Amino acid sequence: MKIWQIGLLIQIAAFLLPSSTVAETVLATAGIENSQVVAITSAAYDPGDVSRNTLRAIFLMRYAKWDDGMPVKVYVFSDTDPKHEMFTKEILRFLPRQLRQAWDRQVFSGLGQYPEQVLSVQDMLKKVKTTPGSVGYLSMQEVTKDVRILQIRP
Repeated sequence: MKIWQIGLLIQIAAFLLPSSTVAETVLATAGIENSQVVAITSAAYDPGDVSRNTLRAIFLMRYAKWDDGMPVKVYVFSDTDPKHEMFTKEILRFLPRQLRQAWDRQVFSGLGQYPEQVLSVQDMLKKVKTTPGSVGYLSMQEVTKDVRILQIRP
């Protein structure tokens, strides 16, 4: 199934179904396992609860340091990875293309840089575990004791 077809299914499902079942329906139709995606950081670093707006600013590359001064390092999967799509839609409440457009604007204007892209779950775990202040995301089933799930407050 192509990305544009998934997008069309989301629009149709959002119109016809209650919002809580939209993601489940689209993911099932697209053959993607329905698993909860969570934001993570190193187990050695605890930024406390993070507001959704702060998390959005972090992934938009507009938040350079945590409240305690620790630098933020952002890790993401490729734009076509199902986890990336689920994370941007369900947690950040953006479309993946909106996130990409924001990154492009910052990079091309010389005001920012892209987040570091990882290729696998193991790579995400390794980089987040070894980089204090880093943030990434994984499916709940992939989280290990080496990383901490960020608690997101409204």
